[in-house]
Amino acid sequence: MLDRFRLELAFAGVILLVGALGLLGSAGLDTGWASDGPQAGFFPFRVSIILIGAAALVAVNAWRARGTLAAIPVIDREGGLRVLRFGLPVLGMVAVAQWLGLYVAMALYLLVAIRWVGGRRFATGLAVALGVTFASFVVFEKWFGVPLLKGPLETLLGLG
Repeated sequence: MLDRFRLELAFAGVILLVGALGLLGSAGLDTGWASDGPQAGFFPFRVSIILIGAAALVAVNAWRARGTLAAIPVIDREGGLRVLRFGLPVLGMVAVAQWLGLYVAMALYLLVAIRWVGGRRFATGLAVALGVTFASFVVFEKWFGVPLLKGPLETLLGLG
């Protein structure tokens, strides 16, 4: 079981890491103010300091309330399994998109999510997967002119 205390500390750790990465990224840049305005590292440096400070506050507050927070369950075994049932297909979509392109990965994700997670009929999942994928293609590629990651299938169909 994941309790609130551990979750708060994990969140503080992630935010601290993001802040530290921001500091590292802005270290090679000028972080001051020039005659023409802020220099390249001005905002990243300050946002990173704020993130690190916020992470420290979250960690201190969690530590001070650890007795109370440790008694608050955030997720149990059943809830964790539900999260995995949605999360694993998303990770699969990201992996598949690298090889087959975003549109194929999106269609496969929707089909798996609707059929496996949602328990709907295969025909329903296929119709939604193809419809949403086609609509996404039209909106991004045709209307907005934003090309998304293509794979061999899109190239074979002349869409790549």
